[in-house]
Amino acid sequence: MITALLPALLLAGLPAANDAVVVERIIAVVDNAIVLSSEVEAVIEQLSQSQPIAAGLDEKAVMQQRRDQVLDTLIAEKLLDAEVRKLRIDVTAAEVDRIVKATMEENNLTEDTLKIALGRQGMTLDEYKEQLKKQLTKMKIVQIKVKSRVNVTDTEVKTAAKQKEQSKAAPSGPSQVRARHILWLVPAGSDGEDAKRLALAARGRIEAGAAFADVASAESEDPGSKSRGGDLGTFRLEEMVPEFARAAAEAPVGKVVGPVRTPFGWHLILVEERIADAPGDPEKALEDLRQKLYEKEVELQFQQYIEELKRDAFIEKRL
Repeated sequence: MITALLPALLLAGLPAANDAVVVERIIAVVDNAIVLSSEVEAVIEQLSQSQPIAAGLDEKAVMQQRRDQVLDTLIAEKLLDAEVRKLRIDVTAAEVDRIVKATMEENNLTEDTLKIALGRQGMTLDEYKEQLKKQLTKMKIVQIKVKSRVNVTDTEVKTAAKQKEQSKAAPSGPSQVRARHILWLVPAGSDGEDAKRLALAARGRIEAGAAFADVASAESEDPGSKSRGGDLGTFRLEEMVPEFARAAAEAPVGKVVGPVRTPFGWHLILVEERIADAPGDPEKALEDLRQKLYEKEVELQFQQYIEELKRDAFIEKRL
């Protein structure tokens, strides 16, 4: 089985047996499946790019914790792969492509801008699709094996609503804004300095009197808003990537802020209006709360299902 993982080109030119070189290492056996060291390191590399270790933390300890967590996740994936085969679950490429297309449309992305955003997280489009396939597989397993275990009662919903009301903090500011932006894309692997210089120059022209919409129409590399003078319409801050949301939340109305760096590139942002949420529908609020409780319970039951699979499997870690 291991030989199949080593193409002839890798074997060609290796040193003699007495000069052994470790090409690959098995770090866990899960029934009839194995977890390779390269699988763990590939995920670790993605995490290092998307979630750098904060200054001041013990890097060695954090990396060990991440390896342990990644190994546990990969072991669970091997167990789920076996369940997928046993339950004859199939996720097609067409299903994955539909999710990718919907995500692009919802976020006004082209394939190029999606690739740039993924690259900033250390991920290729193919790897993103593979993650989506795993998520869709999980959803199908939930439908078959987990959903029947989940039950959220009216009493639980009312209790949660009462607790939420009692713990509610003072009202915060408006959570919706109407804004425009100008984007200069930064390809993966680039330091983005050229794009930042363009953004700074554009901001100078706007502050000197140029209309934000005119500059956006001429220079923005966001195909979804360029033709509208950078107009993003009205949106909730949590719908945006964190860096953009923070800048928009802090921006004075009518004043250009930026350049702001996000996984897509450099932005100039112009908040035109802040909009307070309208009083909510009490019945809708209860239904929203019921859905959140349901999703939380589904995740708890899914993790319990994983633990049951682990309990019944042969698992040997070789770290």
